[in-house]
Amino acid sequence: MHEFSTAVSIIEAVKRAAKDYGATRVTGITIQIGKLSMLNHDQLLFGLEIAAKDSVAEGAKITIEPLSIKIRCNQCATESVVSQEGALYEVLSSLTCPKCNARDINVIQGRECVVKDIQAVIGDES
Repeated sequence: MHEFSTAVSIIEAVKRAAKDYGATRVTGITIQIGKLSMLNHDQLLFGLEIAAKDSVAEGAKITIEPLSIKIRCNQCATESVVSQEGALYEVLSSLTCPKCNARDINVIQGRECVVKDIQAVIGDES
């Protein structure tokens, strides 16, 4: 379960950013997660809740924005978004260029796990 170690890393990054900007409380965190990241959103949310306990990020509203898979064909240079759904192995095994049907492609989006935005209270809340 790499979701918990990912959650701890995210909360540590949020705590560092909060400290750097003098935040007294983090109220929201937006995370972008690629469909190929193999992260279970529910497990990640649970891990984030545990990792944030007794920290400046405790109680923050967590928003997860899924990132679609985007590929670039090495044959015809076409970039496209993959809309296939299903099990990860099925999606990966069926990735082809929609223009020329080549299998020689690079995944240019879809593996990320990125803290996109942090909402926080800066300074004294009173």
